[in-house]
Amino acid sequence: MQAWWIIPNRDQRDDILASDGQIIRPLKELLDPRLRPAGFSHGVPNELLRRCEPEARGEILFAQKFPHWNQNRELFIVSSPAGADNSGRVVHLGLLSILERHERPKFDLACAALSAEDRAYARILIDRLTSPARGDLWAQSVHELAEMPAASGPATNVVLHHSVQRFHSLYEAGPNGLIRKSKFGRKSRRGAGSGGLLCGLN
Repeated sequence: MQAWWIIPNRDQRDDILASDGQIIRPLKELLDPRLRPAGFSHGVPNELLRRCEPEARGEILFAQKFPHWNQNRELFIVSSPAGADNSGRVVHLGLLSILERHERPKFDLACAALSAEDRAYARILIDRLTSPARGDLWAQSVHELAEMPAASGPATNVVLHHSVQRFHSLYEAGPNGLIRKSKFGRKSRRGAGSGGLLCGLN
């Protein structure tokens, strides 16, 4: 497994930066843009931010998996809002894993190379994923996504309706929480999930 932090773009740089926990490099050197699959996002999509109330946005975890990618490896990324830049634009922290066949993501990457502000967000993300609080459906949805079979194809933990890629998805996002979809693995472009229980955030 290879893993990197995708660093929040607080300075609105042209290059998105990434770190293996010790060294910082441009993301494009680690993940060739020509090899990025359709629908890949290195942050939380605006569509998802708009669906959640402002006070709930800090709880968002958005995750994607792309099995059978580049010589049968898998891309797995989980992102969360990490505050805002000086202009008030939401910035995102991501944890990107490249997995060999049958590997599962491990959420324990060092963060010494990150700034003090970004280290704080990284530790929160690691804590949520390694020791999720009871009722943290965002963290639960990431773990459920990690366990989905590769045969399901590209998938997200939360449905996207406006994406260039069709994803299998586990949950719908609402203003105050997540709705568990009543049908496992339904394609995201077939409309909003029906049924399920509305669950609040932490």
